[in-house]
Amino acid sequence: MPRGARPRGARTDQRLWSPRLLGLCLALGVLLASGELAAAQGAPGQGPRFPQLGPSAAPPDSEGPARSTSALPPGRSTPCRWDLRGVWESRGRQTEPVQNTYTARLIFHQYGNYLVVEQPADGLTYYGICSGDRIELDAYSGDTFVGAQTGTVTGNGRRIEAAWVLYTPEYAAGYETLTATGRATR
Repeated sequence: MPRGARPRGARTDQRLWSPRLLGLCLALGVLLASGELAAAQGAPGQGPRFPQLGPSAAPPDSEGPARSTSALPPGRSTPCRWDLRGVWESRGRQTEPVQNTYTARLIFHQYGNYLVVEQPADGLTYYGICSGDRIELDAYSGDTFVGAQTGTVTGNGRRIEAAWVLYTPEYAAGYETLTATGRATR
């Protein structure tokens, strides 16, 4: 056999994906699936996906789960399937720029199909939507947009699998699982 040739069917690389690379691919996959990565990446034009929501805007619906009279966000036709209000615990893994595991406590407020989520320990507040089983949130530190989070609600409305990215004060990315500890779903 010539030098460097492999027998037919031989594997060229026997290494498995590193957890860091796998986590980054998961985070990027969720953001790409949302169709928002291109709009939210890079310094020029980087900004919130929902500019009509945020720290200085009043919620566009009354507090409570989605109902037949709930306003739907532009471009969305499926009402939120869940009552997500209450306290949630997060277990996550930062994948970039360094690996780090963490836990956090979040408080979900729901206004029909719209969400406001507080993460007091980190000084973050998220504003966004729930459409069907999907959540899309813009992250703010005070009045400053700092990142985005996208996830899928599972477990009868008691679990959310999400990927996130923070652009400032420095770039960071990761994924997390949120588990509801507060109010029951409808």
